[in-house]
Amino acid sequence: MTTLKHILSHMIKKFNKYLSYKNNFLYLEEICLESIKLKFTTPIFCYSLSEIHDNFIELKKSFTKIKPMICYAVKANNHNQILSLLSKSGCGADVVSKGELQKSINNGIMPDKIVFSGVGKTTDEIKYALKKKIKQLNVESEEELEEIAEIAKAEKKNVNICIRVNPDVDPKTHYKISTGRSEDKFGIPNSRIIKLFEKYKNNKYLKIVGLSIHIGSQIQKVKPFETAFKKIKKQVESLRKLGFEISVLDLGGGIGIRYQENDRIINSKEYCLLIEKLFTNMKLEIIIEPGRSLVGSSGVLLSSVIRKKSGEKKDFIIIDAGMNNLVRPAMYNARHEIFPVKRKNFKNKKYDFVGPICESADIFIKNNPSQNLQKDDLVVICSAGAYGACMSSEYNLRGNIKEIFIKKNKIINE
Repeated sequence: MTTLKHILSHMIKKFNKYLSYKNNFLYLEEICLESIKLKFTTPIFCYSLSEIHDNFIELKKSFTKIKPMICYAVKANNHNQILSLLSKSGCGADVVSKGELQKSINNGIMPDKIVFSGVGKTTDEIKYALKKKIKQLNVESEEELEEIAEIAKAEKKNVNICIRVNPDVDPKTHYKISTGRSEDKFGIPNSRIIKLFEKYKNNKYLKIVGLSIHIGSQIQKVKPFETAFKKIKKQVESLRKLGFEISVLDLGGGIGIRYQENDRIINSKEYCLLIEKLFTNMKLEIIIEPGRSLVGSSGVLLSSVIRKKSGEKKDFIIIDAGMNNLVRPAMYNARHEIFPVKRKNFKNKKYDFVGPICESADIFIKNNPSQNLQKDDLVVICSAGAYGACMSSEYNLRGNIKEIFIKKNKIINE
């Protein structure tokens, strides 16, 4: 007979291999999460450093024919512990602001492993990137490229440029994180790329070294990547036929992770095999920009039950974490699985798990079967390592919450 214990133990491993139940209590690595509330107040983000390290190594080892430069998308989670860990592992950084660039360098990532993306680079940010001699600027518009050319000339500094192409590909993800369709604000249409290469081919300070692409985030099927990569490959071939030297191809990021038990996720080997199949023999330096896929599974949001509430049409479990801590459910209609920290008697009743914020959108999961939770019981919200703390706010004046990192039996609180 399948019991609640077996169901929970089987399910939770799908989200993070370092999450496990021991003697009915939930552990992250070797730390019992029940013990966290003895040292810290909830809600609190808890991350497994081993999970982040393993995700990076797995991705790196999945490439067998080429060795791409892996540049972590800092926007996913910019905590010093994560940047330091990835820096020591040999990872670079994909940044979208001066702040992210400074923080990456401060945590040991070398400037020649940093790419600067984003549609809204300010004059100050461009000057700072040139001063730091980063690997490249991924340019999002003709107007931006013109300003970079003027700044480089005035500063008498050389800069490598990758032109970000908008391939007009639907990534089949939430529309708010789709970045590769023609109506999205990102990139330059294919039809204008050759003219830009022609215009700047003899520029003294600009060197257009290649192309970049990024079609979206939380992508769960390989097909959109394949469609986009084939388009960019064709563009590289066309430019080379016209005599332009293309040495760098930045393929962006976007690999999705598991948020719900039955989510289909892309196997890293499947993704890497596609890249090697298309680009191994093209004599290109390949760059990829994983973010969510490296850190998303590593984190849980630990929260306490405030109380249960019985409604006319719904029953609620109100927890002390809210949309100010983890905005994804409210912003993207995302669903994060929730597990009890202590397994006990199962009550076959469905609840909406909601936060304390004064917004009807402050809902983590609806109609969720739950055990008999009581006031002060702990729960974890899974897959909270990416786009959680970095997107949090102090809405309702509840303040930002603490983040801790776990490595085996040690808690790192800094």
